[in-house]
Amino acid sequence: MRGYAALSVVAFHACAMSWETIATGMAPVVVFFVLSGFLLARSLDRDPDTFTFVRHRLFRLLPAAIATVLLLTLAHQSFGFYMGLGPPSFDPLNVILNALLIKSDINGVMWSLTVECVAVPVILMSHALLRRHGPMPVWILVAVLVGLSFWGPYVHLLDGATNLAPLYAFVVGLLMQSGGTMLSDASQSNLQPSRATFVASAAFAVMFIVAIRKQTAVTIAFETLCASVLICLAAFGPRTLAVLRPFDLDVIRFYGRISYSFYLLHMIGLAIAARLLPFDQQPVARAAILFLAGVLITTPAAWLMWRFVEVPFIEVGRRPMVTKPA
Repeated sequence: MRGYAALSVVAFHACAMSWETIATGMAPVVVFFVLSGFLLARSLDRDPDTFTFVRHRLFRLLPAAIATVLLLTLAHQSFGFYMGLGPPSFDPLNVILNALLIKSDINGVMWSLTVECVAVPVILMSHALLRRHGPMPVWILVAVLVGLSFWGPYVHLLDGATNLAPLYAFVVGLLMQSGGTMLSDASQSNLQPSRATFVASAAFAVMFIVAIRKQTAVTIAFETLCASVLICLAAFGPRTLAVLRPFDLDVIRFYGRISYSFYLLHMIGLAIAARLLPFDQQPVARAAILFLAGVLITTPAAWLMWRFVEVPFIEVGRRPMVTKPA
């Protein structure tokens, strides 16, 4: 699912660079958020230690983000390269704030990583509530966050393009994982493959319809619902659903592995592709060529960052802080 989400982000942005569109690529980001909540809940179930969880998140998010910001800073200083309508500030303080995911004006798509950082204490609190008091208080928290997603001052509480409206998607993902046993039992006993196929197809259809519309609190809620349904069916549903088999394609699993670096770098790939293409193409043709060129340019760079930045630092983050004597 991460692989498809990463590729669809490129498609959305390729369209936005080719014609005026109200679609912004929020839907794939919401999928990422629900998936993160789902997987982080499993991590906390294995080891609920707060310090370990935070350390893992820091080593997971920051190294590749820092590398991306430094790459863009170097490209700007060496070649005058920048993305967007005008060059952002590359003053040392602003570079540091972007690298630490406090700001995202150097690489605009990194606003979602700022939300991921905000989600860390929310996930920890939700998991603690779930263990001590069950799912009801966590669902109440979801309801509160959904209500706040309609309130502009909350949505734009942080500077720049950072949007807090989908923050609750992390908590919904956590709840989906926590109810895994119940969902698995229910799906095996009541949800036949034909019904599961219908539900999955409906989720895909609704996701597509809301994804190409102007993003509001309502569309984000539908995207969260659809992502949750698909994740639950993939994780706990019948194992023979033809509609979900595309998730198992090797090429999509590859993009799933490198999806974080791919997401960080894809606007650089699209910007390079846009500079190489003529401007007199038909919008649809231009978007298709931009998408293909952006993927081709971004993929090797994303693999290199995944292999030589993400993986080594994830391994460092997983090392025990204190070595026990033999």
